[in-house]
Amino acid sequence: MKKTILVFLSIFVLAALVVSPALSQQKVKDLKFHNMQDYCWMRLAQIVPKVTDRVILPIGTVESHGACAIGADNYIPQNLAELMWDKCNALVAPPINHGTTGASISQFPGSITVRPEIMEEYLYDVMKDLIRTGFKYVFIVNGHGGNTDPLKKAMTRLHLETGAHLFTVEWWKVAFDAVKEVYGGKPQQSGHGDLEEAALVLSMRPDLVDKEMYEKLGKDNVGRAGVEDGFFMLPGWATSRLPEKGFGYMDFDVKKAKEYTQKKADYMANIFLEAVQRWEMMEGWKK
Repeated sequence: MKKTILVFLSIFVLAALVVSPALSQQKVKDLKFHNMQDYCWMRLAQIVPKVTDRVILPIGTVESHGACAIGADNYIPQNLAELMWDKCNALVAPPINHGTTGASISQFPGSITVRPEIMEEYLYDVMKDLIRTGFKYVFIVNGHGGNTDPLKKAMTRLHLETGAHLFTVEWWKVAFDAVKEVYGGKPQQSGHGDLEEAALVLSMRPDLVDKEMYEKLGKDNVGRAGVEDGFFMLPGWATSRLPEKGFGYMDFDVKKAKEYTQKKADYMANIFLEAVQRWEMMEGWKK
């Protein structure tokens, strides 16, 4: 038994150490795949961290989004990851497609929720093993607000325990100018299943936004602006929320949707790259 274990460990060490010098000159774009799960473990051991020590982890959930597909919160971070991995020189980890859906829409057909305390432990375990694999920089693209608190708690624990560099972004809270530049609206935070969220889905899969149902119900019935503080209701009276009354209605122009999505992706990737640069600078004293 001990001999078998030693043989296995020897193979693992050789796989990790016998790396072609050419690999050190490569980037992820030069490899056969950019999705981490497409490699066998031996090949992955050659790539990480020699070619890259960065990984993008898309996370989302399944829930109602008005006329958008219930998987919108999953498709969006996955699509953004596809637009950013090359620029970030990062592999893309398998996505986490179930998250903490809010109670106000949790009972609509198709919505699935994971309890916050379970979500925290799940995210912790996934990121912990990404770090163990050799990734130094973990870039989490969060597609759903309900995941925010569990994610931050998991990130904090891991950073304190391992010293790993963890970076997360929520697309709806950054690059507000993008909507003005593409659609002419005023810069503000997106709603839910509205113009901006639909655009991020349309840019990837136009067929995942149900234009027929949107027109059948009417844009003011599919979505509504949120109510002011002081009111609380279960369930919500609309599964799509507009940023404000009369603003945020869907636009089905796919060309504009792609332009908007690219602007968001470029902004996120640039901030991540700046973070890596600054982290490396801060750690220069160790050398």
